[in-house]
Amino acid sequence: MAEGLTLHGLARRIGYTPGHISDVELAKSTVSHHFVVAVDRVLDAGGRLVALYPAVLIEREIARQKRSTARREALRSSQEVDDVRRRAFIGLGLSVVLLGPEAAARASANDWDRIGHAWGYELMTAPDRAALLPGLAADLKRLHAAGGPQRTIALLSSYVAGIAVSNGDTALAKRWWRRARVAATSAADPHLTAYVTGHAAVQGLYGAYSPAQVVRLAGDALSATSAPCAGRMDALGSKAQALAMLGRERAASDVLRELERTFGQLPRDITREKLSVLGWTEETMHHTRSYCAMFGGDGGEPAREDALRLYEVADWRGPAQVKLHRAASNVDANDAVATLSRLSEAQRSDRFVRRIARHVLDRAEDAGSATGTTELRELLAA
Repeated sequence: MAEGLTLHGLARRIGYTPGHISDVELAKSTVSHHFVVAVDRVLDAGGRLVALYPAVLIEREIARQKRSTARREALRSSQEVDDVRRRAFIGLGLSVVLLGPEAAARASANDWDRIGHAWGYELMTAPDRAALLPGLAADLKRLHAAGGPQRTIALLSSYVAGIAVSNGDTALAKRWWRRARVAATSAADPHLTAYVTGHAAVQGLYGAYSPAQVVRLAGDALSATSAPCAGRMDALGSKAQALAMLGRERAASDVLRELERTFGQLPRDITREKLSVLGWTEETMHHTRSYCAMFGGDGGEPAREDALRLYEVADWRGPAQVKLHRAASNVDANDAVATLSRLSEAQRSDRFVRRIARHVLDRAEDAGSATGTTELRELLAA
């Protein structure tokens, strides 16, 4: 067992019987939130097991509804049934999923910290981010009604802004980024201020801000704290990407070197958080270098290979973007068509994917390449 613990050793540490733990391992028994928190603490998982717990609850509810309803025939496929039910369940808000309806109304600051982290996982893995908006709105409403912590208000507001960017609504995104920054300032947390501002800079690359504005935003994030953190990494990454877009290749390379030095100083709980927007992993670093290489510079292909090797299966957006970086660098519209064709309609509509695909098309048309451009244009139009 992980951490060198035996079944009986783990049982003594978390206060559950070996039989119950065995049943959980064999999927013969369900788990409580208290059980997950205890195991997460003993295994030093840094909150990753707790972050996965909402998804377990949601899937458990879906399974229960599958057994109790015969209305599947009314929808086109079993996958669609699952998606509809999952959206309806998560639309109640993760505070209800994690705590229950009554407890959600009196959630503590620690509860809201866990809820904010759980939303970070959902935002990273959801095939359609727009489906998360009702649940985020419900939790923000509870937060404001209860005078909840500004830290969580800042995080959830930044998540709404990210979804707005995904949907191509940059004006709405800017309003929510402003709300997030105001809440982060009220929380008096420099790491949070750096995260909110740095994340706005990263996502601003996809149409919300000009490259010069992104450089200024990144500077604001970097001035918030000098400590290695996810926000500082976002700021350095977005600054390097914006400088590359501006044709300032040498300056971009200098920032990339600083990015790599800072990555080596990050706490492990940030670098290991692969399936949350609150993490900053090695593949994100390679992704940043891959993006910069679209506009010039060396190391693009090795960075893409490293990123694609490290990405988790549940992270569909990152790999799609990196493959499109390659298509842009090679001016290969056919490669872009192949990448987009493997995505669902909702995934192809994602602004973070479409923006790079459009870049591939522009390059192919500027080069006078006829191969694949018609198909790519039609996919983007659809």
